[in-house]
Order: sequence, then structure tokens, then C-alpha cells
Amino acid sequence: MTLKFDPEPGSHISEACTKAVALANAKKQSVEFEFNGTAVIANPGDSPEALDAKWNTDFEAAGKSWRESPECIERERKREEEYRQKCAAVLVEKAQTEKEMREAADPWPCTEKQLLEYVKSLVDRDQDYGTCVYAMSLAALAAFHFAAHKLGVTGFQASCADLDFIRRTRSLKGPFMLIKAEDALYPQRDPVEKLHEAMREWIPWIQEQASIKLRENGGAHPAVVAHWKRLTELGMPKE
Repeated sequence: MTLKFDPEPGSHISEACTKAVALANAKKQSVEFEFNGTAVIANPGDSPEALDAKWNTDFEAAGKSWRESPECIERERKREEEYRQKCAAVLVEKAQTEKEMREAADPWPCTEKQLLEYVKSLVDRDQDYGTCVYAMSLAALAAFHFAAHKLGVTGFQASCADLDFIRRTRSLKGPFMLIKAEDALYPQRDPVEKLHEAMREWIPWIQEQASIKLRENGGAHPAVVAHWKRLTELGMPKE
């Protein structure tokens, strides 16, 4: 009889092998678990290092077998054909009114030609005061997605990049955060608590900047000077 073992989410294969071998030795019977789709069986007396090496061999063999399978080859062919068609498509923004542009789908250009033709479709036409706003944001988003596509970035890298874009366009000099009203709908995302947590983390920066302001002063209003002093002494703005 084989015992079932579930590795902890996010654990490394070496850690899973060590725990499985320990369990097999303690129970004096085989222990089976699955890691990234590859089955592993640990027997009493096994070495965690040998089990780890066997998993790597089996994992690579399974991957090679899948890549050479007719199903995978056909799926890859279809994917390449779909990508070819996507790259060949004409990409222009057809939305005209401010409302239409606000609700327009996000642009995802794959080629420089698509990026240029999309941006030109926005800037080489008559715009009014409101549509200009969305012409700029859609053009910027198209460039953002094109660069992300070409660089093959992760979602985390993209999220850092869009925050840096906001930092630059808003000329933000210190730490900042985005607060979404929709987060108030979920207790685990309490935006008020998020803000309090951020303010606690920002205390050193706030104190440093308040000290600089006090040294420079520059004829600030007495109430402002008093506020800066409170920040340096207490570390938090007075509520």
C-alpha cells in the first residue's frame, strides 16, 4: 500500500523529496506524490537527492515526449498560424466619440507596423477636447503592450512598469500607492487598512522630507511649519 503525500504549495522539488523520504522512513512504506504533473514514489531508505534527480529525469522525459507528440505539434502549428494572422492584421482605432473611445478595447500591436498604424489612426484625424484624452491614453497603451510583447516580460514586470509610467507623468517624487474603490467590497482588501499600512512604511521618508522642508523653510506659513515639526517628532500627520 502506498501513502499519498501533498507537497506544500510553492515548495521546491528538493523540499518535497526530503519530506516524502522522511515520511516513508517513519511509516516504513512507500509514499507517492505528484510535482508539476510528474509522479514521484519515495521508498524507505531512499536518498532525497537521488529522488530529486529521478524526478528531474522523468520530468524532462515527459516534457520531451509531449513536445514530440502529434497533438503538441499540431497545437504549435495552429498557434504559429494564429500569431501570423494576428501580425498581418490591420490595427486601427475605429472609435470616434469620447464615449466610444473611453470604452474601446485595449490595443495589442505585435509589430512596429501595427503600432505605427494604430497611433496614426488616433493622431492623424480631427479630435475634440475630450477625445484627445483617450487618443493619448490609447496610443500610450499600444506602445506599452508592444514593448511588453517584444521583451516577453512577466505580469509583475508590467505592473512595475505601469506604476513607473504614472510616477513619471505625475512627477511623483516619493512613494505612492493606488487605492481602488472596488477593494472596499472585499474585507481582505480593506483600502483604509492598506493606506494605514503604507503610511507606517512611509514614516522614514516623510520624516526626512519634513526635516528638509524645515531647514529650507522658504517663508512657509506658520501652520505649515508647525505641521512639519509634528511630522519630524511624531512620524505621522496629525489627524
